[in-house]
Amino acid sequence: MTIRRKVLVLFGVIALVPALITAILDSALLRSLSDEITKRNAEALADQTLTLMHRIADEYARSLDNESRRIQILLSLQREFAERILGERSEPARAQGRAFFSHEFDDEAPHLELELRSVGRRTMKVSWSHQVFHAAAGVEESTLTDAASALLGMQSLYQKIRRRDDEIVSSQYVVLNNGLSAAYPGHGDYPQDFDGRQRPWFEAQARKPEFRWYQPHADATTGALVINATEPLFDDSGSFIGITGIDIDLEATFEILSLPPHLKAGSELMQVIAVEPPAARESAILILARQHHDLTSAEWKTLPKLKRFILSDREDHRIMQAAMLAGDNGHLVTTMNGEEKILLFRRFGETLSYIVMLVPMARATDAAMAADDFARSTTRQHIRTLVTMLMIVGILVAAIAVLGARQLTQPIDQLKLAVQRLGDGDFSTRANVRTGDELETLGSAFDAMVPRLEAHAQVEESLALAREIQQQLLPASPPKLTGFEIHGVSLYSDETGGDYFDYVNLYAQHGHRIGVVVADVSGHGIGPALLMATTRALLHGGRGRGFSLGQLLEYVNHQLAQDVSRGHFVTLFLLALEAGEDSIEWSTAGHDPAFHFRANHNQFHELGGEGIPLGIDADWHYATSGPTRLDKGDIVVIGTDGIWEASDEQGERFGKSRLCDFIREHHRDGAATLCAGLKDAVSEFRGGRTQHDDVTIVVVKRI
Repeated sequence: MTIRRKVLVLFGVIALVPALITAILDSALLRSLSDEITKRNAEALADQTLTLMHRIADEYARSLDNESRRIQILLSLQREFAERILGERSEPARAQGRAFFSHEFDDEAPHLELELRSVGRRTMKVSWSHQVFHAAAGVEESTLTDAASALLGMQSLYQKIRRRDDEIVSSQYVVLNNGLSAAYPGHGDYPQDFDGRQRPWFEAQARKPEFRWYQPHADATTGALVINATEPLFDDSGSFIGITGIDIDLEATFEILSLPPHLKAGSELMQVIAVEPPAARESAILILARQHHDLTSAEWKTLPKLKRFILSDREDHRIMQAAMLAGDNGHLVTTMNGEEKILLFRRFGETLSYIVMLVPMARATDAAMAADDFARSTTRQHIRTLVTMLMIVGILVAAIAVLGARQLTQPIDQLKLAVQRLGDGDFSTRANVRTGDELETLGSAFDAMVPRLEAHAQVEESLALAREIQQQLLPASPPKLTGFEIHGVSLYSDETGGDYFDYVNLYAQHGHRIGVVVADVSGHGIGPALLMATTRALLHGGRGRGFSLGQLLEYVNHQLAQDVSRGHFVTLFLLALEAGEDSIEWSTAGHDPAFHFRANHNQFHELGGEGIPLGIDADWHYATSGPTRLDKGDIVVIGTDGIWEASDEQGERFGKSRLCDFIREHHRDGAATLCAGLKDAVSEFRGGRTQHDDVTIVVVKRI
C-alpha cells in the first residue's frame, strides 16, 4: 500500500467520524463557527487595511519631508545666487543673452523655444531656455533693464538644479522691490494688473524676513492650486530688496500617494493643518488640499478660504483634534454620512500638518462578507453530504484505521529518531526504513544525505576559518597621521572576498609616510582570497626598500606575474600621505580613479593613472602621479566597483554620481562618519537585493 492510501485511511478515521457526529448532533455549531470565522476575518482584514494605510501614510510623509528639505535647499541656492548676481550688477561681467518680458511670450516672439506643458488645469506654452520678466503695472520696462540683465544669470542655476520631469516644482522666481518679477520656466498669460509686490508672501517677507511656507492659493498665470516657499533677498548693505520663491503643485504631491485599487472606491485623501490661538480665533482643523481639490478663487488676488475638517461624531472629532494639536499620529473608526470609515492621520513636516486618509470599512471587509456567504452555503452542503456518506463508510473506516495505524507510525518513528541523532551531530546514524513504499524511498534519501551533510559541515568550518583569517589581515584601526583623518571598511559578498585595503608604512627620508592601499582581486571565493593575501605580503615585503610608489608596484607586479595563472589579476590604488604635509602622491594599477573633493571649490577631481592590473605583464612600468595639494577640508575617497555597481530591486545602479552627491552633502563629517554613512547609503539603495560584489571604501580627509 502506498503512503498516500495510508494517509487517506488515517484522515478518514480522524476527520470523517467526528464530522458525522458533528453533522448529526450539532449542525448549528458549524454555522456558529462560520459566523465567528467571518467576524475574525473581517477584523483581520480591517487590521491589515489599517497597517497598509499606516505604511502608505508613512511613506508619503517621508516623501513630503524629503521634498520639503529639497525645496529648502533649492531655495537657499536661489537666494545665495540671486544676491550675488544682483550685487555684481555694476561689474563689467554681465550675463549673456536677452531678457524676454511677458508680453513677448504672449506674442510668441522668435528664439523663445516654446513647448506645450500641462500646468494645473490648463495647457500652456513654456520655455525651458528662458526666464520670463514682468514689469508691475505702472512701472516702465526701461527702468528695469539693469536688474533684468543681472537676473539673466539665474538661468544657469535653474537649468542645473531643475529637471523638466519634476512634477512637484511648478515655478521658481524672483520678485524685486522695483516692480520686476522673473520666473522660470518662462511663460506668458500674466494678468494686466499683476504686481508681485502685492502678493501676501512678499508683504510678509517685507515685514519680517525669514524662510517661510505659505498657505494654498491659485497661481496667477496657470490657476493651479499651489503652495510656496520664499526667502528674503538683501543687498550688500543688508537692506531688503525682494524675495525669491518656489511654487509647489499640490495636485502633483498627491501623485506620490496612491491607495490599492480595492480601497479606492469611496476613499478620500487630504492634507490638513491643526491651528489654535493666537494663530486662529479658535482651535480648528483646516483642509489645505484634497486629492481632488475644490479650492478655487474668483481671481488671482483672492486667497481661497480654507474649509474646516469636522467629523460627524463630536467625541471622535474632539479626540482627533486633541491628538493633532499635541503633534501625535493616530487612527480611529468613525461614522460619516451614515457610513462606517477608518480614519488615519499622519503628521509630516515641522508644522502641525497632517495627511488624512478616509477609507470605508466596507472596502476593507468586502472579502470577508463574500467569504461568509460562501461558507454558509458550503456548510449546508457539507452537512448533507456527511450525513449520507459517513453512515455508510463509518464502520469500514474504523476497521481499516486499527489495522493501518501501526504500519504507518513505526517507520515515521524510525525517521524521527534518525533525524534527532543527526541533529545532535551523529553523522553515523542511518534510518534503515524497509516498508516498500514512499517512506522507504524517503529513508533511503535520508541515508544518502547524511554523508553529504557531513562533508558540507566540514566545508563550512573551513570557510569560517578562512574568513576569520582574512578579516585578521585587514587593519584593525586606522593609523594616526598628523593632518589627516583616515578610515576604511570592507564588506564581503561571500564567506571570503577579493577586496583588500591596508595602511603601509612607506620609506621616508623625513617624518612619517603612510601608503593607503585599496585593491580588488578578480573573482570571488578562496582563490581570490589567497591572491589577496599574497598581494598584501608582497606589498609589506617591498615597503622598506626605498622604492617610489611606481617602483613598489613594479616589484609586486613582477612577483605576481610569475605566480598567478592566466585570467587572474589584481587592480590596486596606492596613495601616499606624509605627516604634516598637504601634498599627496599616488600610483594605480588598473584601478578606478579615486575621488578628490575640493571643499573650497565644491568640485571633484579624479586621481587616475595609466597602469594595468597587477599580474598580467611582469615588465610593465608603473608611474608615480602627483604631487597634488590637499587643502583643509579636502576629501579623497578610494573604493571598489562594488559601490557604484550596486543595483536596486529595479536593476538601477548606485553610480558614481550618487557617490559624489553623498560626499558633497556630507563633506563636513569626519572620515569615519563619511565612511559609515556611504556604506549605509549603498546598503539602503540596494534594499532587499542580495549583495553580489565586495564593497571596500577608504576615506582620507585633510584636517
